[in-house]
Amino acid sequence: MKKQVAEIELPPKLVPVFNGKARYRGAFGGRGSGKTRSFALMTAVKGYQLGMSGMRGQILCAREFMNSLGESSFEEIKIAIQSVPWLNDYYECGEKYIRSKDGNIHYTFAGLRRSLDSIKSKARILVAWVDEAEALSSRAYDVLIPTVREVDSELWLTWNPESKYSATHERFRLDPPSNARIVELNYKDNPWFPEVLEMTRLEDKEKRIETYSHIWEGDFLIYTEGSYYGLEMRRIKDEKRICKVPYDRAKGVVTAWDLGIGDSTAVWFAQFIGTEVHLIDYYETSGVGLEHYAKVLQDKGYVYDQHIFPHDVRVRELGSGKSRIEMLEDLGIRDIDIAPDLLVDDGIQQVRTLLDKSWIDEEKCEKGIDCLLNYSRDWDDNGKVWRMKPKHNWASHGADAMRYLAVGYSEANSNWDKPLRRKLKGIV
Repeated sequence: MKKQVAEIELPPKLVPVFNGKARYRGAFGGRGSGKTRSFALMTAVKGYQLGMSGMRGQILCAREFMNSLGESSFEEIKIAIQSVPWLNDYYECGEKYIRSKDGNIHYTFAGLRRSLDSIKSKARILVAWVDEAEALSSRAYDVLIPTVREVDSELWLTWNPESKYSATHERFRLDPPSNARIVELNYKDNPWFPEVLEMTRLEDKEKRIETYSHIWEGDFLIYTEGSYYGLEMRRIKDEKRICKVPYDRAKGVVTAWDLGIGDSTAVWFAQFIGTEVHLIDYYETSGVGLEHYAKVLQDKGYVYDQHIFPHDVRVRELGSGKSRIEMLEDLGIRDIDIAPDLLVDDGIQQVRTLLDKSWIDEEKCEKGIDCLLNYSRDWDDNGKVWRMKPKHNWASHGADAMRYLAVGYSEANSNWDKPLRRKLKGIV
């Protein structure tokens, strides 16, 4: 009996991605590249291959944020299956499920932010595809990667790059695993790039130059539409207040923190000198304990006047029974103040006021600057409007820490001409 050969059409740059064995497969780039549609199709092809060989298990389709099936890749995969007769014959697609008719393969859809712990218990994941992987946190990867542990199981990623600081960029572009097949894919690489998108692209190129290269060329996001602080940051740049800002040894340093739980912790270092705010340093990392941050503060060699924390610093750890305040004080971090629990919108307005008086160190605060530039409203793609709430992504940590600085310091020191209190206890 002659062996039948099935043909699948993919953008040529994606063909090497799916050839041969690999633990990781992925594509990153801008809009119109065909990467999402291609990967949706290939999940079905891979499921068909595995199911027909007698393998049983699930294909996990995940995003960092997914509140409903409508926000998943469900419809994209359904359309891909129904467009190929032999795939349509193999799968059964219901309103809320996709599974093979032989019972070997079924799809699961999940939002990792809300169901990360439950992901650990999912059995027999043969392929995990993360769409919009730019938003995935380090903690999500730490949980997801060892969960996809079947023999020859694979993790697939598609994303539009936003930040050179994202966990996805660091893991799969800066230092990719040796068993990864990942390519850049943009609209120019899509032989079926539709005319209607070409019209949109040309309009964006003419009228939205700030975001064009990110949306269509897959470049990092420099300025975000819907940015809360875009005007203020542009003014700071125009007035050349992003420059070298030295540490004034005659003045104390105020730190402001956003405490991450399985996420990044961000710290701003500021000096209030007369009516000016000097943002002299910024630090952010994840996956380490409070001991690490205490050492960072000590190693920087600043003399500290005040440490501003959000209200969740009062939370007690299950293991020790101690609050984070107590743990920080045990580590030598004293003079802790808790920022007032204001509405986020009120805090954002305080930040705008603070930024109008700010000078920012260009080198030491590079990542913090990127956070402020890219902190934006959340976009409702269905309604085509900006939601009245911030988008939670990599930029949130630095922006939230800045908000605590603005509301925490102004609460206690409405007159910035007055010298800060000097308390020479604790770490410094």
